[in-house]
Amino acid sequence: MDAPPRIRSATPDWDALRLVLHVERAGGLAGAAESLGLNAATVFRRLAALEQELGLTLFERRRSGYQCTPAGADLVAVARGLEREVARLTDRLLTRDSWPGGVLRLTTGDTLMHALLPPLLAQYQALEGVQVHVSTDPRRFDLLKGEADVALRTGGPPPEQLVGRRLARVDATVYRSVRLGGVQAGQWEAWPWVGVDEHLAHLDSATWLRQQGLEGRVAVRTNSLMNVYSLVCAGVGLGALPCYLGDSHPELRRVFEPPREWRSELWLLTRPELRKVPRVRSLFDRLYEGTRASVDLLEGRRPQSA
Repeated sequence: MDAPPRIRSATPDWDALRLVLHVERAGGLAGAAESLGLNAATVFRRLAALEQELGLTLFERRRSGYQCTPAGADLVAVARGLEREVARLTDRLLTRDSWPGGVLRLTTGDTLMHALLPPLLAQYQALEGVQVHVSTDPRRFDLLKGEADVALRTGGPPPEQLVGRRLARVDATVYRSVRLGGVQAGQWEAWPWVGVDEHLAHLDSATWLRQQGLEGRVAVRTNSLMNVYSLVCAGVGLGALPCYLGDSHPELRRVFEPPREWRSELWLLTRPELRKVPRVRSLFDRLYEGTRASVDLLEGRRPQSA
């Protein structure tokens, strides 16, 4: 039996990774050559040299085209990640002239963006000259993978790989519009509900709704708590909301007091290497100071009168 190929100590550089990525995308040499601005013979020669240098076969040559081997797929995955990072870096460099303070990518929830952040971010941006990219996508961007620089989100203490600052406790409960009226605790099945979909199924309030057997009473389901808020305000049904959102609307009323088991914490998070970057440090300081006036609202101590 032939001995397996020996992996040499070579480390592919960015040009080599780009080559592999373009061959994989094009499915062959001709398309890769066109996208790279080379001729097919040059791409063939460079790919063969890379495979020889690594001691690995990166593509299977088939009639239908070039198909990645497991080793080739690993290199393509790395190349895609580097390509994304290069694009982000290029974007930041191109905005330097307009934004000398740099660019900061913030991920947060849509309810926090609605109820808390606009005046704080306006003050921060004006003073620091930073271009702020805000995402309220319901999926959680991964700070460790570089998908965002800073996260403002609810949850428990941060994982060990991140650094953070706790801003406040966050309470939540079920709300109704004053248009409904007459809602009695424990008589939940008599009313329609506004619920969340699988993107927010991890919320304690969503778990409670399932445990109460109320899934069949959900009239509208959505992937956004801001949508829940709008629908509850319109009188569509009962819905669970954070107190900082529900208690701030004059026509919403609590159905019951915020359960302790629904409590979470509001955290500012970032990667350790970014904590001392001036624009990140300044955002941490300004958001911490700016939320001091909202702590009672966040922690459910400002309910509307009945």
